[in-house]
Amino acid sequence: MKQYFTFYNFPLTIVVVLIVMSWLSALSVIFFG
Repeated sequence: MKQYFTFYNFPLTIVVVLIVMSWLSALSVIFFG
């Protein structure tokens, strides 16, 4: 599991986190907006 959080995959992890956060914000707008 640690191999996904190495230094080389760190930018990819940041991109995935940003995508998840954008999806959560969009879903919150859809459900509560």
